[in-house]
Amino acid sequence: MDDDNLRRWLWTDATASAPNDPAGVLLSVERDHVDSVWSEHSQTNVRVLIRNEQRPVDMEVLPRRVDAPSRCTVPELLARHERVLVVGGRGSGKTALIARLAARAAADHRPGTRTLVPFVVPVSLLDDPRLSERAIAKLSPIGGVVLLRRALEERRALVLVDGLDEARSGARRLSESVEAFAEANPGNPMVVTTRPRRTGIPGYTRVELRGFVTATLLPQPGSRVVAAHHFLARRDPGRRTSLIASTIDALLERYAGEELPPDAILKSLDLRDRRLLFGAIAWRMHCDQLVELPVEPLAALLRQQLNGARWVEGPRLVLRRADEEDEEDDMDEDEHGDSDRDPQGGPLEREAAGDAGELGELAQDIDGMVERVIEEIRRHQGLLLEPRPGFFSFADLSYQAYLNALDHVRIGALDFLIETRNNPWFHETIVHAAGIPEVDAAAFIRELLEADRGEPPVATLLAARCAEVAGGRLPTQLRRTIARRLSDVVPARDAFDVARLVDDIGEVAGPGLIQALSSASPSERAYTAMALGALRHRPAYGVLVRMAADDSPVNEPIECWLWDDDHLVKNQVVGCFALLSLFDVALAVPFASTLFEQALERVPRGALDCVYKLIDYRHMVRSTRASEDKPIRDLEAVDVLLAKMRKVLDRTGGPSEWELP
Repeated sequence: MDDDNLRRWLWTDATASAPNDPAGVLLSVERDHVDSVWSEHSQTNVRVLIRNEQRPVDMEVLPRRVDAPSRCTVPELLARHERVLVVGGRGSGKTALIARLAARAAADHRPGTRTLVPFVVPVSLLDDPRLSERAIAKLSPIGGVVLLRRALEERRALVLVDGLDEARSGARRLSESVEAFAEANPGNPMVVTTRPRRTGIPGYTRVELRGFVTATLLPQPGSRVVAAHHFLARRDPGRRTSLIASTIDALLERYAGEELPPDAILKSLDLRDRRLLFGAIAWRMHCDQLVELPVEPLAALLRQQLNGARWVEGPRLVLRRADEEDEEDDMDEDEHGDSDRDPQGGPLEREAAGDAGELGELAQDIDGMVERVIEEIRRHQGLLLEPRPGFFSFADLSYQAYLNALDHVRIGALDFLIETRNNPWFHETIVHAAGIPEVDAAAFIRELLEADRGEPPVATLLAARCAEVAGGRLPTQLRRTIARRLSDVVPARDAFDVARLVDDIGEVAGPGLIQALSSASPSERAYTAMALGALRHRPAYGVLVRMAADDSPVNEPIECWLWDDDHLVKNQVVGCFALLSLFDVALAVPFASTLFEQALERVPRGALDCVYKLIDYRHMVRSTRASEDKPIRDLEAVDVLLAKMRKVLDRTGGPSEWELP
């Protein structure tokens, strides 16, 4: 039996069919898949900032010739018709719509129930312009074909295809496969997006799919969609913090613009008070580790902030700060404890008469003010968005972290930030705090370093990032201390270092590892590549692609992990280990498959041959262990990546003789 037939024989039907115990085996698979969808498409990663004040909570569409409102949202349309084709021009928000639908389904998912399981298919990542179970499973490797087939059978799969037009010459074949897939899997809702296509009639465009309701995405005149990470994620830490600060101030200034009515509550606040108000929201969300805040706790928080406010001449609303409360209480109380405050004055006091008008009456109604502020945020979204009805989030999680840092600095709670150093959720807040001008960065970093005694060196790594943000405000001796302590942590020097960095320290080690590559030996670069892949540190993905071209020989065997099994790789170059790391990343993060292809064109031929044979062999071994109770989730995804490697190898005669390592 030749090798290909051997592998096909080992990959039995059990590896591609759902197990008999969905409550046991598939439940954890489904949970992991939904978590990955939320991570990939929620506010944390989509980071879309909508700069049009009049954009509604859900983008509206115009359905064509169906039993539906003339204007409605896609979720409303899906409630009546299970298949929707959304047509929109360039920059109209099609990708943002798909991300929002996926994140909403992930947020609403409840394990063990009949809730929908989202599957996202970016057409740009399809190797073959055809929609099939294999293609969808490849782009959802955590769930794989096993989960997909079970969800389709139970009519719980929400299939979201983004960018039908991106198939270019294969658009017709892709359209036909989408229609066939929908007909073969009734009861499963589908949404497909595309740009309009030319029909041959001048000035006339039209797209249709058989069995789909076509809806045109309503244009948003004058709107601009900005992906915040495009101008933030790739900046150095110091520049990034200053950009975030200036962007937040620009967004807060918009509430003073002409777009808001003259009697708007947010318009009556100055920049300092708006920053205070939104900082309090960020503090609440970040301390509770929330990405979205329901409207009820938002209202309670606004009520608390507005309860101590007062009207001054203008009329202008001024919030009372926490540091002013004690002073005001001392002024209001006499030596016998009697208060001079008018008990009938209500929670807001007008200090000046004049033309306050409606605002003066509203000053006696806290609930009315809270409702007004929420409605102003809802109608004029910018810094704070309402991605789904009744839930608010910041346009970028970095904005939330920065405002949280600003609030901690304002109330003098830097000690609390140092105490949270081992919580990854607060790492970005800690780094931003070091870049705020009012903070003594040198003293703050010294306290961080002092807190690192006898614990995993998280504080040392954070101190190194804080030093970059602080810029020239640090004395030379402190910089030397940070560099010396950092050299004890990175780069990774052996398998134990890799395990410690991944298991004990986490993603905060990523920037330090990248920085240490410039002075690392070949073996240290190999171990560092393995650590960077396992950490899932996004800025490291591009670094790993460049490392794939590193042909420096590694003169010691390196222990690698594939599917929870370890294997020694001998007599290889650094690029071999970078490619192995990218393979692991590509199985967990669908968009990384494109980076894996880029690395294949860079990696030395011998290293590619080694990686191909190792993965092929280990995949065959685990296939022999597959069963109905322990199916292989990422079978299709591994097949595709192996095929990509084989295609590159075939250009130069194919892989070397296949043998058991």
